[in-house]
Amino acid sequence: MEEQDVNKEETPTEEPSPAEKTVPYSRFKEVNEKAKELEQKLETAKTSTTPQAKTKEEQAEEYLSKLTEKALDKREAAQKAAQAKEKKEFNAEVDDLLSVHTDVKKDEFLKFMEENGDKYGVKSVKGAMSLYKDLVVLKKNTAEETKDSLSKKPGLPKSEGIPGSGKTYDDKGKTLEQIKEEAIAELESKSK
Repeated sequence: MEEQDVNKEETPTEEPSPAEKTVPYSRFKEVNEKAKELEQKLETAKTSTTPQAKTKEEQAEEYLSKLTEKALDKREAAQKAAQAKEKKEFNAEVDDLLSVHTDVKKDEFLKFMEENGDKYGVKSVKGAMSLYKDLVVLKKNTAEETKDSLSKKPGLPKSEGIPGSGKTYDDKGKTLEQIKEEAIAELESKSK
């Protein structure tokens, strides 16, 4: 008998069949509903934030906006400082150049630079002064030449004299009346 008892102990118990492993429908339904409920809670927790999280998010946004504003203010201040420095250097250079060229008025020169700097491609104050002086001299010379040419008598054709005689008359500096009298006198002397 002992052998039989040993044999019984050695033989494993039979495993239940697949039909025995199934879960009852009521238990499955209960576990499934709890899982769905937990999934819904998790989704709502992900999408909706708590009041504490909202305040932290607002604080972070406020901090970032202040930080951005500070950076923009620094950049703007740096640009203004650079422009002020450039303007100061420009004015100093203009003043130095005008101290050498005392005949040039500052207002006229600055107006000239503003209006014509880009037109003529002038990049420096010295170049602008050279161009300004050249244009002023050219304008002055043109005005004088025009004035002189308008004040002169119109150019009359020179007298060619009597055709075929080869003789010319000098009527420079004489009035029309004097020339007429000389011509009459000459004609009278030839006719005698």
